[in-house]
Amino acid sequence: MSKKDIFKRFLPIVIVTILMSACSKTDKKFLITNNSVGELTKSTKIIQLDSLYRNDSLVKTSLEGEFRYISDERFLVFEKGKGKKQLLELTPSIPQEGKPQYIQGVQVLDGRYATDKNISLRSTFGEIKKVYKEFDFEQLISTVVVMPKGSNLFFTFDQNDLLPPLDDTYTIESIPQDAKVKSLMINWVH
Repeated sequence: MSKKDIFKRFLPIVIVTILMSACSKTDKKFLITNNSVGELTKSTKIIQLDSLYRNDSLVKTSLEGEFRYISDERFLVFEKGKGKKQLLELTPSIPQEGKPQYIQGVQVLDGRYATDKNISLRSTFGEIKKVYKEFDFEQLISTVVVMPKGSNLFFTFDQNDLLPPLDDTYTIESIPQDAKVKSLMINWVH
């Protein structure tokens, strides 16, 4: 067999391998890690948001009466284009005199954001359990929050999707394998 024949024989395999490895990686724009969500990092200062999201639409808003946040100030990130899809909701840290203000909380609102293990808003509890083995758990009024130990991620599940509670109390075992994530949040302590 000549070198030319070997090249022709293995060229399709090489091309498919290259394409598969390129497609399997999460786009960095939508990658979630313990210290970043896309281009946003734990060390991004509030004053950097305009330049960071110059290709998207950044809206500063105030949500009075909200109890779920440390700050009532929010930054909403929308993708520019015909859909104007909301990507993220950012909650800044409480301002302290003489110190820069950072993002403390990120709520992911677009299913394209995913971890390197492909965990996203589209994931089920069963998929999350395959990646993360230990969890902290909190029952709220209408949801339960699952926090993988050693991670900054928070997953909420609607109580309507859970198995019936024992003595009006839900546990981690109350979440079915096929329960879909209701919301995905990341919290950074500064």
